[in-house]
Amino acid sequence: MRGKQQVEEIPMFEMIVWSCTNDVCKGWMRQEYSFSAEPACPLCQSGMIHETRLLPQLSHYIGS
Repeated sequence: MRGKQQVEEIPMFEMIVWSCTNDVCKGWMRQEYSFSAEPACPLCQSGMIHETRLLPQLSHYIGS
């Protein structure tokens, strides 16, 4: 009989993101991965606004 595996809880942080202004579009992106000061939505090309979301921290590790 195998024991239950422990699921590691991922810490969440408040992050600033760009969110699409089009009500029918769910597009968003992390601010730190935007190439523009005022990006267009990559899905529908509408304007975007700043919002705060709870997201996991991504690692910026670049292996050799």
